[in-house]
Amino acid sequence: MTLSERQNAAIILENTTAKPFVYCRYFFKCFFCHEQFSEIQTVLRHSAVHDIPDHSNILKDLLPKGKRTVKVDISELKCRICKKDFREMNDIREHLITEHNKTFTKSGNGIVAYNLTVKNGQFSCHICDKIFQTFILLNRHMNVHFNNAVCETCGAGFMTHQRLIQHKEIHLPGGYPCNKCDKVYTTNSNLKYHMEKVHEGATKMRMLRCAHCPERFSEHFRKLKHLKEVHGITFTFECEICKSVFPSRRALTMHTNKFHTQKTQCELCKKSFSCVTTLKKHMVSHTGEKNFVCSLCQKAYRHQKSLKQHMTSHVNGGNYNKFTCSECGNGFLNRNEFNKHVKDWHSRCYFAFDENPPN
Repeated sequence: MTLSERQNAAIILENTTAKPFVYCRYFFKCFFCHEQFSEIQTVLRHSAVHDIPDHSNILKDLLPKGKRTVKVDISELKCRICKKDFREMNDIREHLITEHNKTFTKSGNGIVAYNLTVKNGQFSCHICDKIFQTFILLNRHMNVHFNNAVCETCGAGFMTHQRLIQHKEIHLPGGYPCNKCDKVYTTNSNLKYHMEKVHEGATKMRMLRCAHCPERFSEHFRKLKHLKEVHGITFTFECEICKSVFPSRRALTMHTNKFHTQKTQCELCKKSFSCVTTLKKHMVSHTGEKNFVCSLCQKAYRHQKSLKQHMTSHVNGGNYNKFTCSECGNGFLNRNEFNKHVKDWHSRCYFAFDENPPN
């Protein structure tokens, strides 16, 4: 934030009941004392009973130079001076100016406001009333309403320049490889999530809790499955571009990547794919690389999956598979698997049949 934005934010925090919090993707922190909480409602109840520092101390200790925008909950927004209720941040700012002679600069407030009233375990956008089952989805959605920073590469709009900087990572070449396995991610934040989930283990602090019972989950999709099977609560995800509806966030993401973005489109044949990983596998078909070699017969393949299929042809002296592809040597237990292989990997259709199938 600029100095003028920090000054405006300090006036609001000192004179209103807007409840500030710090969001760390997997957990939340108190804006005043930095105590950590796993649930947003818990940190809001905690911060609501804090003593509020005066204007100068807020600027010095809580809003130092370089501070990013402050996230606040306005579900119980009131003026601390006269106790009047408000629904919007701009309205209470105008009230403080006209009724209590508070002096704001012409800059923005440096604040991102959310109404975090929870209904049936879900959040809603206070601007358009759209429903979200997690704060992370609501937080991402807010970019729709505030395009203060625009990506020059793809035209996507964002609330803050910090969000734009994080987004630009997906356009950088090379990606973010994991140093403990062979996975590569498009953003640094996705890599961190992978490291903690797969290689470090999810801590209890960062586990997702069901809003209707004490059950906790290390992964979001498991929480959704629990809500559906135990509590009868289901969710749908709508594409904001074509309005198609999907049963999961993953399905929506795959749809968006394939039909509404250019980042997963092959530059050579213009074919689109559901994710970057699938696109990279596809590019091998253009380069002709065969980096997967059989240690027994030295045959080489473009994909690891093809090599694994081929290795079964060496089991039991080569008589394990009833159907063998004469083009690449892969063996198959039944005709359906063989036909699928031919369709996926070879331009011409034929059948190669092992004359001595096993009994």
